[in-house]
This record gives sequence, C-alpha cells and structure tokens, in this order.
Amino acid sequence: MNFGHKIGIFYMLFVIFMVTLVTLCVKQKDISLVSNDYYKQEIDYQAEIEKQNNAEQLATPVQITYASEKQLVIVSFPEEQKGATGKVKFYRPSDAKKDFAVDLALKETAGQEISVNHLTKGLWVVKLEWEKAGKTYLKEQKIIL
Repeated sequence: MNFGHKIGIFYMLFVIFMVTLVTLCVKQKDISLVSNDYYKQEIDYQAEIEKQNNAEQLATPVQITYASEKQLVIVSFPEEQKGATGKVKFYRPSDAKKDFAVDLALKETAGQEISVNHLTKGLWVVKLEWEKAGKTYLKEQKIIL
C-alpha cells in the first residue's frame, strides 16, 4: 500500500466520522434554549434589573431560606411588605419541565412556607416576584435540595 492509498483511507475515515457526528446531532431530541421565550426575556432584562434594585433598597431584605429537615422553603418579608401580591417560581436549570410557580400568600407574620418534598434533589433557583403599592420587586436565590 502506497502513501496515496493511506491518505485516501484517512479521508474516508474522516468523512465517516463527520457523517456519524451530524447524524447523532440531528437525532438529538432536546435541542432547546433554557426557556421557550428566551428572546423575550432578554429584551425585558432591564426591567428585571430595576425590580432587583427595588428589592435591594428595602430597609430589611427579603429572606429565602431552605429548611432541609422540614423540606420547606421559607420566604420572609419585612413588615412594610405585608399585603404584597406576586409569585414564587421554582426554576430547575437542568430540566425546564420541572419548573413550577406558587402564588404568594403572605401570612400575618409576613412570610410563607412552601413544601418542597416532591422536588428532585439538586440545584433550584427560587425567583420571587412581587408588587406592593404599584412598585415591583424581584429576588432570586439558588438553593440545593
């Protein structure tokens, strides 16, 4: 076998390798962005920054804690935020199908407990959006179950 045949075999193996890679990529089922409305969220990002700044300017910050022994996420608001309305969103970065939201229902203690015993172990992002007196707020925190 001469040198020319070796180059030909090398190129044929390379072509077979590339065709195999393209076939595997096309057959992949979950080719998606992290969220379905990624581009809309990117455009609205400045509004999110303003909401986060509003939350940081509170005299007492909002607390999001995870009580592992009780399997609860506890959201604690300052007293001046009683009566606020909003949502608590649980976002799973590795699997968007597991995302869910809970309506914010503040008790007399300006807090809420959310059971998370049904959630998959791992990284979650808790995204808290609320409104009080026409002003909107946003707080995000990562938790590991």
